Amino acid sequence: MNNVVEILIGLVPLLDRIKTSIEESTGTIPKASTQLSSVTQATEMATVEILNTLDGMTERIGSAEGGLVSMKNDLGAAAAPVQGKLQEIEKTLAETRQDAMNIAMALQVQDITSQQIAGVTHLIETVRQQLLSVLGQMDKDLEHAPSPGPEAPSGHFDSNAQFNRSTERQDDADAIIQQWQKVNHE
Repeated sequence: MNNVVEILIGLVPLLDRIKTSIEESTGTIPKASTQLSSVTQATEMATVEILNTLDGMTERIGSAEGGLVSMKNDLGAAAAPVQGKLQEIEKTLAETRQDAMNIAMALQVQDITSQQIAGVTHLIETVRQQLLSVLGQMDKDLEHAPSPGPEAPSGHFDSNAQFNRSTERQDDADAIIQQWQKVNHE
């Protein structure tokens, strides 16, 4: 019986330390979640700027390619001496266009990272709520009003999103955009 009493006496300070640790941890979780959201917003802004720059580059490449075609047509048979150089320029422009598309494809990693961060933030908030619940059960005398957590992720997120180099989804998106642009220009 003495052993049980000694264990219970030792258990109270342990529970107090656990309670203090939970209180401290739950207080820092909203800040960590907010920081994760800030990182997501910053990478989204940078990605949009990069994609806008790539879009401008692609338009200029298209214009240059059109200029070459026009130049070839204007020169006709007289283009024979510079035909090799014109083909080299066309090849360089096509490679540069492909590089721009590869960069745009690689930037999908930002969206995937954003979704994973949203998933982690949601998980952290769930753990925080559970810790607050345990804390409330440990100390019924103190009222622990849960501090507001981070905003719920807007829209749908997939915390298991993964980056891949398949162009299938991008090709589908490009086809939809081309159809949309075609309809808008008619």
